Amino acid sequence: MNKKFLISGLATTVVLFILNAIVYAFFLKDFFQNHPAVSPEFMKQLYRPDDQIIVWAVILCSIAAGFFITTAINWSGSKTFTSGLKSGFIFGILFLCTVDFGLLGTTNNFITIGAFADIICSTTTITISGGI
Repeated sequence: MNKKFLISGLATTVVLFILNAIVYAFFLKDFFQNHPAVSPEFMKQLYRPDDQIIVWAVILCSIAAGFFITTAINWSGSKTFTSGLKSGFIFGILFLCTVDFGLLGTTNNFITIGAFADIICSTTTITISGGI
């Protein structure tokens, strides 16, 4: 792992974390509360309240995602912001379709509109992070 890759991975991690926090706080949190796939009682069991979030796990998840995206962009051969956006979009849409449609098809905690909302929002954050 070289210095440029490490710096790129850290930059991607920070940008992705900030963008995801913004998207979640301003759109997805209310969206998923207004479009629950399960009963409100089960939602309380499924999701941790804000004051019970395990911060170290969120940080490790963010770092892993940042370096995962950086690796995909690096392997794509992208060298510019625009080519990073293109590669980030392709990676993001394919990855999120895999995850969200898999969850939609096999669990009871996703509904179709929720899967599409997550794909759209998260693909956007991954695309921008890929450009960075």
